[in-house]
Amino acid sequence: MTHTVRAERQIPVSADTLWSTVFAMTGMEDWYPELIRESDVSKADTAQPSRTCVLQDGGILEERILMRDATTRTFVYAIDRHPLPARNVVGTIRIDDLGDGQSHVSWSAQMVLDPSSADQMTGMVTGMYEQGLASLEKHHM
Repeated sequence: MTHTVRAERQIPVSADTLWSTVFAMTGMEDWYPELIRESDVSKADTAQPSRTCVLQDGGILEERILMRDATTRTFVYAIDRHPLPARNVVGTIRIDDLGDGQSHVSWSAQMVLDPSSADQMTGMVTGMYEQGLASLEKHHM
């Protein structure tokens, strides 16, 4: 069954500044060091770059970047390899300009979860996204 998780945060940083961090694809370990130990991007100049992230616990994420739309400041990725009991994971980070150096950032994902662990998984991933948004804010302060 497909589930959606979502975290949102208002961040007192301009949308363009936040977008430049997310758009870059590289350096996730700089703005989300609580989760990511290192990251590497391959095929960066193609229509579908890929990123590999090593988690702090040694787990591996292999992602395909599906879309980076500068007009809507939307970054969409699929996670093809990860240590979680989830399938068909597609995440989205969207940054909206609220004006006066304020931004609204949402980080969401759709994923197929086993019903027996769905509540636990949605809670855990929501917490990871909330922590990631707090870390993104802290990185820019």
